[in-house]
Amino acid sequence: MKKRILGLWVTLVLVAVAGMAWSQEAAPVGEDASDKEIAACYRQIQKNPKSAAPWRELGLAFYKKGDWPKAEDALMQSARITPDAKTNMYLGLVFEKQQQMGKAIDAYAAALNLNPKGKLRSDVRARLDLLMSQKLKEDAVLAVQNEQTIKADTIPENTIAVVNFDGSRLQPELAPIGAGLAEFTSIDLAKVRSLRVVDRLKIDLILDELKLGQSAAADKSTAPRVGKLLGSRRVVTGTLIGAGEDKIRLDGAVITTTDSSLKYPEASEGDVKAFFKLQKQFVFSVLDKMGITLTSEERDAISKVPTESYLAFIAYCRGLDYRNRGDFDQAKAEFNNAAAQDNGFTEAANQSSLMAAAAAPPPAPGGGDFPPFEAAVLEGTGGRGESSPDAGRRLDLGGLDVRLNNILHRGGAIPGFTGSPRVIINPPIEGTGTVVIRGTTDGK
Repeated sequence: MKKRILGLWVTLVLVAVAGMAWSQEAAPVGEDASDKEIAACYRQIQKNPKSAAPWRELGLAFYKKGDWPKAEDALMQSARITPDAKTNMYLGLVFEKQQQMGKAIDAYAAALNLNPKGKLRSDVRARLDLLMSQKLKEDAVLAVQNEQTIKADTIPENTIAVVNFDGSRLQPELAPIGAGLAEFTSIDLAKVRSLRVVDRLKIDLILDELKLGQSAAADKSTAPRVGKLLGSRRVVTGTLIGAGEDKIRLDGAVITTTDSSLKYPEASEGDVKAFFKLQKQFVFSVLDKMGITLTSEERDAISKVPTESYLAFIAYCRGLDYRNRGDFDQAKAEFNNAAAQDNGFTEAANQSSLMAAAAAPPPAPGGGDFPPFEAAVLEGTGGRGESSPDAGRRLDLGGLDVRLNNILHRGGAIPGFTGSPRVIINPPIEGTGTVVIRGTTDGK
């Protein structure tokens, strides 16, 4: 692991992974409690450098002391030895203190995959939603500002974005279905391992920056520009029209960003209350037109229906419509309504949580939103203790897997993360071998 040594700090090299103990025991470092903790941790590490727990406790002690770089070094070594939720939560706090929000997202995602318990799990997930939402907002602004520098031919071939289907020709009470069918088309495409799907919230934010309505985004002449700003090689769009009493028809197109070429999936038509049958037909036709051969596992995953309740689906679609217009409070109310209509409709509950994050002010290290979360993590983990009993176990994240896959496309693997390789995010831990703690042997 390579680390930049700042100022006049002296490097202490611990060949822990190779199993070599220190040749020098840490000296007492002073009278304050955190210094005593640090000295005790050093002694424990000398006795057993391959144990994760003392490394984690050393990181926590440095965190309490306010020495973020040293805390990061120790916690990264702990996670390299035995990944657990507790260590990655501490790493998230350290990265936030250093204003490294991208790394904080990675660490909290790793923590969720290692199954923190009870309320702490929901606290970490809410924090992760908040950080990801703010990252998307920043990405949208930067994309529009730097539009002229974006080269479409450098966008990866396997990227794809789904913009809202134009439902303006439907009856007003059915128009939001365009947003709902597009949302679930995006979720289903993200189940294909070979594809990278742009997050739908990012699409909304880009369109907002461009001052484009959803119907304009669905225009085939606009789609290549939208795809370029989204970093997507292909854009899926469609139009919904009435097809007789209680029936609708979906006509779509797959547009290539680089040359504006189009492919037309087969039109899907059916009863409005059989909405997912229509949507699944469309997804399979899109994939067929793209020449993608599905595995049986992928086909089964796409075929799963999130809810059988028409009332829940319509409420969900209204929530998406409010979200697209920036009315996050009303969107949350509709998502809660959808969840109440079908308590197994997990996407509705996930969206409700996301709306709370989207409406929140930008997170700031040390700001008013951070101390309560920091306190919840430190209190919820006990601040000390042996390695989590959940180390190495993976939590089923459900919809969050898809959101992480949609948002973070930077490559890598998280220690302890054994989930779908579609969730590609930078590891907070990199490399093996020599461990470098920034400081001197007396912990200063």
